Amino acid sequence: MPNSKKNITYFELTEHNTAQIFLFIFLTISFVILIFLLMLPFLQMILEVTLMGKVYNSGELVSYYITSKEPLVRTSYFLSWAVDIFHKTPEESRYWFNPLLSISFLSLTFGVGLSVIVSALLPGKYGYISQKIEREIANFINQIASEKFGFYTEKEHQIILQEISQADIRNMHLYVDEWKIPLEDLKALYKAIKWMESNFMYKLFHLNDGLIMYMRYHFSVKYGNTVLGLVYIGAAVLIIIIGLRGLKFIPPTQPSLVLFALGLEFSLLIAYAFTLMYTKSEEEGLKDILSKNSSKQLLGDEFGSSKEIESLLKVFIKSNKKSSKK
Repeated sequence: MPNSKKNITYFELTEHNTAQIFLFIFLTISFVILIFLLMLPFLQMILEVTLMGKVYNSGELVSYYITSKEPLVRTSYFLSWAVDIFHKTPEESRYWFNPLLSISFLSLTFGVGLSVIVSALLPGKYGYISQKIEREIANFINQIASEKFGFYTEKEHQIILQEISQADIRNMHLYVDEWKIPLEDLKALYKAIKWMESNFMYKLFHLNDGLIMYMRYHFSVKYGNTVLGLVYIGAAVLIIIIGLRGLKFIPPTQPSLVLFALGLEFSLLIAYAFTLMYTKSEEEGLKDILSKNSSKQLLGDEFGSSKEIESLLKVFIKSNKKSSKK
C-alpha cells in the first residue's frame, strides 16, 4: 500500500464548510425528486398489471364513486389518482390515491441513501460524508498518537498513519498491546486508510470500508438511541392511523394515509437496521472494556487488591528506613 499523501489534521476536519452542506442538500433534494418521478410510472404499471386496474391521473373529471356520476373530482398526476381495480369485472371498485403523500418517505429514504453514497465518493473538500470519514480516521490516529507519544502534532500523526498503512497482520498484533486498541478496530482503520487513498473505482466497490469508520465509531454511538426512539415514534403513528382506519374514520377507498404511515415506519426501520449493522456487538464491546482496563487488571492479578499493595509499600518503605539508619 502506498504511503499516505494526505495530511489529515483532526482540527481542520471538525467543521463542515458551506460547499459540503449545500452540495449534500442539493444532491438529496435532486435524488428525492428524481426517484419520486421514476416511481410514479412504475407504480402505475403495477396497478394496471397486477390489479387489472385503470388509472385516471391526467386531469380528468371522474366521479368519486364508481356507482354514481356525482360528485365529480379532478384527477392530478402528482396529487390525486382515481384507480379502478379489477376493471370491467363484477368486483370492480374505485380507490383514490395521493402519490405525493403515499410514497414521499420511500423517495426520501432512497434519495438520502444515494446522496450519502455520492458524497462519500467525492473529495473531502466537497463531500459531506467523505469529510466525516476522514475526520474519524484522523481522530482515531490522533488517539493512537496520544497513547504512544503522550502528545501529538502533525509529525506524530503522519508517523502513525505511515505505520498503519504499511502494517501486516503480525504488526497489528503488536500494535494491539502497544496502543491498547482492539485488533478489529485496527483492521477497520487500515481498510479505511486504504479506501481513502485509493482511486474512484476502488472506493466505489469498497465503500463499506470507508463508511464503517463514521457509522461504527461515531453515528451508531452518538445517534443509535435517537434512531431507535424515532422507530418507536413511527410505530406509534402507524398504530394510530391503522386504528383510525379500523374505526372507519379513514375511508377504505382512500388508503394514502395508511401507505404514508407504512412508508414512514419502513424508512425508520431501514435507518435502524443500518445503525445496528455498524454497531459493535456486545462481545466486541466487552473486549474493548477489557483491553482499556488491562493494565489495571494485570496489576491487580499480580499484586492483589489496592489495600494489599498499599500495605506492601508501607512495609517496603519502613524496611528501607531501618536499613539506612544502620
